[in-house]
Amino acid sequence: MRLLGAALAATFALGATPALAHVEIEPSRASAGSEAKLTVVVENERAPAATRRLDIRLPAGVTSVSGRRLHGWKLTTTTGRATLTAPSGRELSGAEEKARFGLLVGLPERPGSTLVFKVLQTYDDEEVVRWIGPPGTGEPAPRVRLTAAEAAPEQQQSETQTQTTTTATTPDNSSKDSGDDDGGVPIWAGVGLILLAAIGGTLAARARNRRRMRGYRDE
Repeated sequence: MRLLGAALAATFALGATPALAHVEIEPSRASAGSEAKLTVVVENERAPAATRRLDIRLPAGVTSVSGRRLHGWKLTTTTGRATLTAPSGRELSGAEEKARFGLLVGLPERPGSTLVFKVLQTYDDEEVVRWIGPPGTGEPAPRVRLTAAEAAPEQQQSETQTQTTTTATTPDNSSKDSGDDDGGVPIWAGVGLILLAAIGGTLAARARNRRRMRGYRDE
């Protein structure tokens, strides 16, 4: 019975090991349209073989890929693909050994969508593990969810200052004379009436003086 139990435990352990080892991309979320710092995490699960190459199929809309932290591996890019290759002696070896490769990736402007990065992991014995499946399968492809881009703190502060300046410089029409709206006489019209009355008074006074002078001459 003890031998049978040990055999069953070993069988379950061997069956569970591949499910625990995945190629992943961190973080699983990134801002749409950004140049994101992504990390490809890979585990060597086929010891004594060693991982010597990763072929990453780039999702549509990815604009660029460059290396940040490659641990001596070589990055080459072609249309729709990025390849990481280990130089001699730098292969990922040993059971359950992990490596983390930092990449700078230009992401498309598609907030709310999910990018699928299909990866082929090649070992030095030419065995290839295809991480291209959907979530929940034995060999799922890494995925990155695109989120709406957030404004930088400097941009938010600039927008706030612009709104404040606009509010301060906008004239307040509430303090204007409401006489125009209710049919009253505008100020300029009142001034004109006053000037006309003054001119009329002056002309009338001159006419009276002329009549008086004619009266004196007649006498």
